[in-house]
Amino acid sequence: MAFEGLSNRLKEGIKKLLNSTGNEKIEEVLTDIQTALTEGDVDKNTIEKLMKKIRDDIKSDKGKGLVTREKVIDVIYNNLVEIVGNEETKINIDSVPFKILLVGLFGSGKTTTAAKLANYYKKRGYRVLLLGLDTFRPAAYQQLEQLSKQINVKIMGGGNDPIKAIKGAMGSFKNFDIVIADSAGRDILDSELVKEIKAVKETLKPNNVTLVIPADLGQNASIQVKGFHELLDINNIILTKTDGTANGGGALTAAYISGAKVTFIGTGEKINDFEEFDPKKFVSKLLGLEGLESLLEKAREENIQVNEESAKRVIKGEFNLMDVYEQYSSAKKIGSPQKIAEMMPGVPSSGRTKELLERQEENIGKFITLMDSMTKEELENPKIIDAARIRRIAKGSGTSEELVRELLEQYRKMKTVMKMSNNRQFSGLLRRFGIKI
Repeated sequence: MAFEGLSNRLKEGIKKLLNSTGNEKIEEVLTDIQTALTEGDVDKNTIEKLMKKIRDDIKSDKGKGLVTREKVIDVIYNNLVEIVGNEETKINIDSVPFKILLVGLFGSGKTTTAAKLANYYKKRGYRVLLLGLDTFRPAAYQQLEQLSKQINVKIMGGGNDPIKAIKGAMGSFKNFDIVIADSAGRDILDSELVKEIKAVKETLKPNNVTLVIPADLGQNASIQVKGFHELLDINNIILTKTDGTANGGGALTAAYISGAKVTFIGTGEKINDFEEFDPKKFVSKLLGLEGLESLLEKAREENIQVNEESAKRVIKGEFNLMDVYEQYSSAKKIGSPQKIAEMMPGVPSSGRTKELLERQEENIGKFITLMDSMTKEELENPKIIDAARIRRIAKGSGTSEELVRELLEQYRKMKTVMKMSNNRQFSGLLRRFGIKI
């Protein structure tokens, strides 16, 4: 998981809030969130502004009545999204050849990132050239050359002078859609290296300057990002080393402070461990809420319509077999009952619940067939299903009386489970479908 250290701390706060029986823990959880951000290397001034905004947003809602735990989570979520970027940001390839200059610190993973970026664009049909301009680090060009062979992308550059390398390759730029230049790592406070990168930019005339910054840089990130931004007018940021236990808060807030947008994140050492940065999905993962977003996305893909009255009955544990039939039919399109439950933080994770869900997954198709053989009256009022009705249902569905009894038993158990569950979490999910409970 990217930013594991920061994420684990934030998840604990959200879990505490979800598991509380009332709203008395809200301030305690906000203090935990503040501590998590501080320990996660988020900039102090940014934290102060963020927590003030969160508390103000919660306070403004108190005038409208009781503030629910879900509303607090929404406020935290929305404000964190603002911090990490608010919108998806992409590099707009609006001319050919489009030249991208990668800059960054020593050891930031820039050379590997150059190859990952080249591979990303190659997969999307672009003709890509890698340009090796790191003449400072021994074997930097050889490393880039090996990576270029791995992804089958052309490479040029090398030598002892980056300016000569640029001029030597310029005549070939017209044969490519995108040129990705890997420059030497440098500390922004080193005057000689600053002079060199300014000359590289002036000679290459890049369409885009992207800063590669490691997630484990900590509070020093702000100094470096500000320095690079003032020197080169950074357009985008790629975060690397996000797959470890690094806190990552320093890198994220440095991006926020500079105004440059995080565009990609490196999630591992392999060439395909590279993904577009989506602020909303990123924050969902940080808070442990990604399952809900995935569930909603899958439901939308399948064009599943939620029956409002049925959903309300399920939430309250007052549902009948007609509701179960509808939920099973929808669930088959989204995934197994167990996977759906895993996406719902409010569902008890006890062995009893797991066993029940496993049995449901095994028999869900058979149960739908059974319910197809029931009358409307039986579906709406399962209590009337006696031994004679069980025999008729089993015969009509081509199954067994034992399976009919199992369905009825699971139905009763599921009602009990739902009454034990954190109904507020389910209510929060349904509100995203536009249903108010």
